[in-house]
Amino acid sequence: MFKPKVDISQVVLEILREKYEDKFVENLGYVICVLNVKRSSHGILIPGNPKILSEVEAELLSWYPLDKEVVEAEVADVREFGAFLRIGRIEGLVHISQIIDDQISYDKKGFRIIAKKTKRILEKKSLVRARIISVSYSSPSPSFKLAFTMRQPFLGRIEWIKEDLEKLKK
Repeated sequence: MFKPKVDISQVVLEILREKYEDKFVENLGYVICVLNVKRSSHGILIPGNPKILSEVEAELLSWYPLDKEVVEAEVADVREFGAFLRIGRIEGLVHISQIIDDQISYDKKGFRIIAKKTKRILEKKSLVRARIISVSYSSPSPSFKLAFTMRQPFLGRIEWIKEDLEKLKK
């Protein structure tokens, strides 16, 4: 019996990782990682075609972001128009009007947003809690866009939430 020198399961795993990882797939969501592959031991040969066709089962780790879902993220960047939030390798935008229920100004030198009444500051690397308000993707493109709000109670920079909870206890 012929034994290939190449581990075909490993080749299939590499192909699936290249095709699906770090992409948004309509019925699966954002594919974070292809974990494992099970390949059928039987294959089909088609005359004139150099490929061997075989059934494959793959185990994937994916995340399907939903409207109104609350997530924790890191601020990746701050601009005049809002802040980019990062969840793993995924980024989305929280528009300036959705950051805090306060008048705000943008500090160009410090690349940060400052609330006028509360003096709260949002800057790069801040940890925040936000609600997804929009998920959009266009098929067949593997990318998608997320929009967030932090303007609701118990959303925003984690330190702000802790301060608000302390105020409620008093």
